[in-house]
Amino acid sequence: MNKIILAALITTVSITSFAAFAYEAAKPAEPVAAPAAAAPAAALAAVKEEVKTVAGELKDGTKIEITGDKVEVVGKDGKKTPAPDGEHTLKDDSKVTTKGGMIVKK
Repeated sequence: MNKIILAALITTVSITSFAAFAYEAAKPAEPVAAPAAAAPAAALAAVKEEVKTVAGELKDGTKIEITGDKVEVVGKDGKKTPAPDGEHTLKDDSKVTTKGGMIVKK
């Protein structure tokens, strides 16, 4: 009789231990929080700070403004229009090529 009780006790302990192990293995992993992304407005502000506008003048005296890759001609009335397509020579003899008001070659 003691053998039967001992065998039952061993079986119960083994099943309980296995069940606890199986439960631990089956538990889903804790969710990992994704890193907080910068707020869109803050990201946009950072990009805006990096882009600078530079005023310049062409060899023929035409005033221009370059913002990033965008080139605009500034009229006498202050009105800005996209630079025409082509190669433009600046006062310092450097050249810039534009297409659709954007720099395509420096």
